[in-house]
Amino acid sequence: MRVDVRSAGLVAAREYLENVRTRGFWLSILLMPVLLLVLSLAPMLLADAESAVRYTVLDQSGWVHRAVAAQVAAVDAATLLDALAQLPAVERPTGLGDLGDLETAEVRTEIATHSAQLYVRLESADVQSFEPTSPGARIAQWWFDHPDAAAEIAPQITAARFRFVAADGADRGALNAALTADTLHGYFVIPDDPVADGAGSIYVTRKLTNLEVRNWYASLVTEVVRDRRIREENIAAATAQWIQAPVIFDTTRLSDSGAETEAGLVDTLNQWAPVAFVYLLWISIFSVTQMLLTNTVEEKSNKLVEVLLSSVSPVDLMAGKIVGIAGTGITIVGAWLALFLAVVLWLPALLGAPISLDLGALARNPVYLSSFLVYFFLGYLFYAALLCGIGSLANNLKEAQTLMMPVQLLLIVPLIVMIPIGRNPNGLLAEILSWIPPLTPFVMMNRAAFPPSIATYIGTTVLMLASIYIALRLAARIFENGILMTGKPPRLSAIFAMLRRRPR
Repeated sequence: MRVDVRSAGLVAAREYLENVRTRGFWLSILLMPVLLLVLSLAPMLLADAESAVRYTVLDQSGWVHRAVAAQVAAVDAATLLDALAQLPAVERPTGLGDLGDLETAEVRTEIATHSAQLYVRLESADVQSFEPTSPGARIAQWWFDHPDAAAEIAPQITAARFRFVAADGADRGALNAALTADTLHGYFVIPDDPVADGAGSIYVTRKLTNLEVRNWYASLVTEVVRDRRIREENIAAATAQWIQAPVIFDTTRLSDSGAETEAGLVDTLNQWAPVAFVYLLWISIFSVTQMLLTNTVEEKSNKLVEVLLSSVSPVDLMAGKIVGIAGTGITIVGAWLALFLAVVLWLPALLGAPISLDLGALARNPVYLSSFLVYFFLGYLFYAALLCGIGSLANNLKEAQTLMMPVQLLLIVPLIVMIPIGRNPNGLLAEILSWIPPLTPFVMMNRAAFPPSIATYIGTTVLMLASIYIALRLAARIFENGILMTGKPPRLSAIFAMLRRRPR
């Protein structure tokens, strides 16, 4: 396979200029990171926009829910009080009146007491007769009457996520009907004597994909039942606290030099950073090779390739296309990396993260950046050979998509194993997949936080280069014979016959 460097260079220059001189090309470069950022932040933003989960409780014990409600009220009231204290007086809700100094212990005690009274009397008819006078009582009443407004001021309060609905005299039949009508997300049934063994405690719902409210409420019930059991057994409070005290292991990181240091958030992010680079690598290789496939198919379908082949050989044309799209890919990846660095530098400030969280240092890590660039080139050349050969056999994009289905399935594997390898970069799965050429660029990038041995780097790189050489030779044979073919794509037997021919 001989390549005329001058002819291939002319084709490469044409391919590069055809792509980069359009406004759509630069617009797509900007839109891709924006799209990824939106897709990343959308779940968090949409989660905040969702309405609170509505639930109710059938408390056959007569006391468990009241104890839980008092706990929730005390926590929510304190959270709301802290949020109101940080607001200027002019920005506080008008219905609260003059609250005075909210930093006093007296106000905190008042709001906790009155909010608990309101919460535990949700099913009572005398709630409306409550007339608040003190600042703490007015805040408690306002919190009770305006849960949505309270959630806007203090998004951390329980009412922002879970909303209790009074079930005065309702039985399970009526509540099941409410579940069917989607006016309730779920309801709890607390047995007569949960202190004994908790048998009969039930959570009823139709939506098993969201059990967040069940886990939250169950933890609170467990806490109040445990406290009742401790009191009934006459266990001293200090003894009970000692019995329940958890054993906490502080994570310590062993550095490459053998020193033990306290592990922080940055250390954790540093070890997970290769996963983000793998995802960026996958998108880069997939996008650029798809561009190569599309250009090849379009030029074949509109007969432009026949004009080009009158001046250059098929092998020179293929080589030029691969090099030209490679230059386009470098431009795209360079722009994406610059935008990626800009985002990680500004993201902590936008999200209110601590200034000490230097994401830019993670993104500028020379090991990660150099690994990314090397494996981008290796991965691109390998998949470019495959897709260039496929593009030469197809007459339109529909045929090309069908032919490249095996390649697409192969490209899914790095995404599937990305997290498992990130958890154990030097495990057996990572070791095996590192030596499979189509996966090597992604897996070795994934292992960058805990680099394998030099022998593994050398061995996998040599194997990858050999695989690229073989893929390019085989692709050249297919390209030379298939680029001028018309009609239906050839059968497998015809493709194997092309592979056995030597390029001219």
